Amino acid sequence: METLESSRFVAPAPARSGWWHAETRSSALRAIAVAVGGAVLIGGLTSFAQQYLPPWINSLGNSAGGWTMFSFLIVWLSRARPLLAAILGIVVFQLLVESYSVVSEWRGFDDGDPFSSIWTLVGLVAGPLLGVAASLVRHAPPEWRALAVTPLSAVLLGEGIWALNTIADTTSPVYWTLEIVLAVLFLLAAILHGRLTPRHISVVGSVCLVGTLAFVSVLVFVVN
Repeated sequence: METLESSRFVAPAPARSGWWHAETRSSALRAIAVAVGGAVLIGGLTSFAQQYLPPWINSLGNSAGGWTMFSFLIVWLSRARPLLAAILGIVVFQLLVESYSVVSEWRGFDDGDPFSSIWTLVGLVAGPLLGVAASLVRHAPPEWRALAVTPLSAVLLGEGIWALNTIADTTSPVYWTLEIVLAVLFLLAAILHGRLTPRHISVVGSVCLVGTLAFVSVLVFVVN
């Protein structure tokens, strides 16, 4: 005969929040502070730094790869989980561009109206992807971390190849070559750190190549 104690309904323990969305209030506030502060600081400093950069790297402040790396790095440093990181990706990209523009205006250069450049649209489209990717590199399982690096590598590789074939005569080819090298190094580091199997490596490589082709196609369409 069951006792009252043994027959009493016991509610199941609540499931532990997963790495995808778990975010405490304090960690969320910290992530937002790092993202906003970092974007404003780097965006503003880039405007000043351009006049001191050597010619071989002077294209940094006006390249998709440069803004992509900054956005990726800032969201990664914020330690935001993917859901929050998707929003911060947009915020960071926009603040980078607008901080750069505001400081340039203060320095006497006309940089157009706020939120009116092509970079605003780019940030709205690419921001969530970059934010989630940066977060996955920090929080996800190894195979997902390697895949998460592919958007960054695809942009760097695609822009580097495109620039060397189209604008190398008016800009330094050193910077574009450096982008290609960084693209390979980022991807290789993720693969080695994750100790991926050959099958996973082939998937990651394929995704990166597809992303590169897609980015170059969009870049050619926009420029032309």
